[in-house]
Amino acid sequence: MSHSNKQHDRHDRPAPQRMGMKHALRLFVLNAVLYGACAAFAGVMVGDYLPTEAQGKVILAFLLGPLVLAIISTIAHMKAHQWNNVDDMADRFTHPHQTHSKSDS
Repeated sequence: MSHSNKQHDRHDRPAPQRMGMKHALRLFVLNAVLYGACAAFAGVMVGDYLPTEAQGKVILAFLLGPLVLAIISTIAHMKAHQWNNVDDMADRFTHPHQTHSKSDS
C-alpha cells in the first residue's frame, strides 16, 4: 500500500461557503448524539451503584452534560472555520445520501 499524496487529504482545509447555521445545527446534532451515547453508557455503568435519593440529580447531569459539551464543541469547531472529516460526518449523519466531494472545496 502506497502512502503517496493521499495523506494530504486528511488535513483540514478551508471551509466552503455552505458552513452556515444549517451546518452548525448538523454538527450540534452529531455532537449531541455522540456525547449522549457516551453518557448513556456511563449512566448504565454507574446506575446500579447510586443511592436512590441521588439518582435524579445524576440522571439530570447525564442529560445536561452532553448537551453542554455538544454546544461548546460545536461553537469551537465553527470558530475554527476549517472543513475536516467531522464536517463530512455531520453531513452524512443528517443527509446519508448526500456526499461532499473533495472537488467542492
